Amino acid sequence: MVKSTSKDLRVVIVGGGFAGLTAAIECKLRGMHPILVEAYSGASSHGDLLDFVRNAGRVFESWDNGNVGRRLMAAGVNAAKYLEIYNAQNVLLRKDPWPQAEDKDCVYAGHRGEMHRIIYEYAIEVGVDMQFSKRVERYLDSDTERGVLIEGGEKILGDVVLACDGPKSLARTQLLQLPESTVNSGYAIFRAFFNITDEMRQLPEFSEMIKPGEDSVRFWVGRDMHGFIYTWKNGRDCAWVLTHLDDANIAETWSFPGKKEDVSKYLKDAGFPEIWHQVLGVTPDDRIIDYKLVWRDAIPTWLSSSKKCAVMGDAAHCHLPTSAQGACQAVEDAVTAAICLQKCNGDVAAGLQVFERIRFNRSHVIHQASILTRNIYHKNDWTPDLVREYPDSLVLPFYPWVTDFDVFANAEKHFDHLLEDVKSGKPGTIEQLALPAGGNYDAMLLEKRIPEEKLDDLAPSNVVRVQS
Repeated sequence: MVKSTSKDLRVVIVGGGFAGLTAAIECKLRGMHPILVEAYSGASSHGDLLDFVRNAGRVFESWDNGNVGRRLMAAGVNAAKYLEIYNAQNVLLRKDPWPQAEDKDCVYAGHRGEMHRIIYEYAIEVGVDMQFSKRVERYLDSDTERGVLIEGGEKILGDVVLACDGPKSLARTQLLQLPESTVNSGYAIFRAFFNITDEMRQLPEFSEMIKPGEDSVRFWVGRDMHGFIYTWKNGRDCAWVLTHLDDANIAETWSFPGKKEDVSKYLKDAGFPEIWHQVLGVTPDDRIIDYKLVWRDAIPTWLSSSKKCAVMGDAAHCHLPTSAQGACQAVEDAVTAAICLQKCNGDVAAGLQVFERIRFNRSHVIHQASILTRNIYHKNDWTPDLVREYPDSLVLPFYPWVTDFDVFANAEKHFDHLLEDVKSGKPGTIEQLALPAGGNYDAMLLEKRIPEEKLDDLAPSNVVRVQS
């Protein structure tokens, strides 16, 4: 049955991360009735570093006349001028403007838990129906019931389901009938967040990153390892992440307490500079997390057989951190889905097919590039001369086609003609039917240094062939 108007739609959203919260807020603002279902008891306080650049930041900036954006800005990195990139020998390789220095309104970086709390509070303000401490046992997608069955027997039903249930997505197996495809990426990250004390400010190398009125962001690259250190809030907060080789088997749990001796060994083996040892030394033991990075192969569709349920965010495309876009792409998914549901006049199956065709190629190109980017960082011995020879390689991949993207305008522009394609039964694969990605990462490649037969080693084994 097709609802007479999208304003009647009950949208069941599973998962209260950034994708789920954004989808719920955007659906609510567009007159629908979203019901957000989350297994945890409330807003997440966990995490360390998270960045949103303009393509997602413009979404937050659009809420409440800019007030949500201002709250995010006040809570995080808001006074960084540069991104400084060093090699393992602590030689400065390049010094680029921090994206926020050139785009103050829509670039947000800081503690994940604090940023999540701000978005969560806005969801409460706009009246999103959020149901916490409810773990989904089964997804329902039949002619008579669409929604979720909660542990304990409660059913939460609606007209459409948006599954934002993360990298361990139950929806992928139950709604899309896809096998579990967890793959150890071969890497893990140590990560930590802590408050800086007066004693820490006296450390010689670390003190260089603690400047009154200025936040600091530094990035080090070495063989098979790279890491970031951030300081912000006028030198009160610090977070660091260190990506390294790891051959541990992936189990049901991917996150463990980290051990300083393990981090120290990786730093010593890679020859990382003294500042890293100082920061590690003052990091509280209980703030270090050892997180195994899981790679998930690209999936052939994001929609259930009914076309009335969709996976989004990490459930659809679990990015490695080197894409620098995982959270941003989740936000783009959420906004696009809300716009398509608003414009579909109650025909949610058609609306979600348009959603998938808007998002599929763009998302997959960015998703797949995370391995390419990581290997470019890790598989070269970076020196100032090499950076001068290949100035487009050792960069954060914030290309204009990625960051200048206006998710609102893009969905509005393409909805009608893609809806016509859906309704007319236009033939083709999803890659052919979806919008072109809009760009690629070819500028990063160091072709002259890599034999042609080795180029495939820098890319995922199953790159989805999409239009760029």
